Amino acid sequence: MADQLRQRPESLAQIEVRSIDYIPPEERHGRIRDQFTLWFGLNANIFPVVLGGVVVFMGLDFLWACVAIALGVVIGLVLVGFHAIQGPKLGVPQMIQSRGQFGFYGAVLVFAASIVLDFGFLAAQLVIQADAMNLLVSSISIPGWIAILTVPVVVLTIYGYDWIHLFQRWMTVILGVTFVIVFIQAILRGGLTGAAAGNHAPSFAVFMGATGLFVIAMVSWAPYVSDYSRYLPETISKTKTFWAVVLGCAIPQIFCAILGAYITGLLPHASSTVAAVGDVAGRWALPVMAVSLIGSDVANAYTGMLALASIVSCVKDVRHSVSMRVIGSLLLIAAGTGCALLGYKHFVNNLANFLNVLLYVFIPWSAINLTDYYLVKHGDYDVASFFTPRGRYGGYLWRGLIAYVLAVAVQVPFIAQTFYTGPLVKTLGGIDISWVVGGIAGFVFYLIALRVPTRGETVSVGHEPLGPTAFNAPT
Repeated sequence: MADQLRQRPESLAQIEVRSIDYIPPEERHGRIRDQFTLWFGLNANIFPVVLGGVVVFMGLDFLWACVAIALGVVIGLVLVGFHAIQGPKLGVPQMIQSRGQFGFYGAVLVFAASIVLDFGFLAAQLVIQADAMNLLVSSISIPGWIAILTVPVVVLTIYGYDWIHLFQRWMTVILGVTFVIVFIQAILRGGLTGAAAGNHAPSFAVFMGATGLFVIAMVSWAPYVSDYSRYLPETISKTKTFWAVVLGCAIPQIFCAILGAYITGLLPHASSTVAAVGDVAGRWALPVMAVSLIGSDVANAYTGMLALASIVSCVKDVRHSVSMRVIGSLLLIAAGTGCALLGYKHFVNNLANFLNVLLYVFIPWSAINLTDYYLVKHGDYDVASFFTPRGRYGGYLWRGLIAYVLAVAVQVPFIAQTFYTGPLVKTLGGIDISWVVGGIAGFVFYLIALRVPTRGETVSVGHEPLGPTAFNAPT
């Protein structure tokens, strides 16, 4: 077991070739602590600092911003932690496992949504990074810095899983120390005054909106999480895997977001949250803030590449295609870079709207995926069938697809956004509870759908509804 759990040095010298394929037992490796350092490094960055500032701009004072941040992170991570356990058990990327709920071709719907999530986040993060570097070296424009910052992202994404884990181990130490220093400098700068120093309860609508930002900031990792635990041995502790991922996300996300809220309260008129960090901590912090997001950039590009490969696999077997990895990575990074170049001038508003739209798409998916895994199939899937339309899950699982579409649709009356306000929002006092409705609806509709028999099937909720469930690895 010790040999299984050690990092394989030889794997760092070559490009990962497994892509969306099942990881066989003899190739499993890694340690529980690698999950903690990976997720710590992915969340200890300038992005949650900016989100913390957004919450203050929404109208929350510092105390209530802290409450909204912590609550949103905890709610989102409950879902993410349970997704993480699926990786070692099934040995496949998270989105491929969705074929167990939607079918070989039916899962393309969520693959496509995942790709939009990936390059959207990549674009947002490139803008934040470029802003930081432009403040340090203004002779290079923000578009110029966006292009420069894509270079390390390309390299790490193409080399894949082991390089990503190694990079994040080093970044955990560097970023942990950096953000503690910045927080100390912020406190020494002085206490909060004005609106941010109050303790008046915000309207419930504003509080729910702020909480929702951090719910989706965490749930947005759900389509990724098994991608980075799928190489772990199947026998590894599920409980320890859960907590390594949850704590690795929660500690830096909450800390950095609270830091962002505090700095924004200190300097409410700064041109951006990144500029405020530079003002408080000094120019030395700006390149670290930019570098802090490289790991998250890579995670978005890597998972987006896997989702793109999953779509291509519907017409061609690309499980071992290095060219698919390279081309897919370049396409995702190009899409993210293009969006960043087009939208960087209106970044903050675009970011808030983008995150809110994602709530409507991924909360129902997460609810259906977890319901199927834990309550219906109990983690018992025919993995070989993930890679063929002639397998146990067929081309389309209409019950899962219909439940998903209905769960997304039922949120519409509860949406409160700048682009649309649902008819029930006013009745609820302006509160956007669409993401709560979507999660509950995904769970309920999926269980109801499973009780509707189709020709030749015996319905049985709590067990695999399509017959015996031997856990067969692909051959």
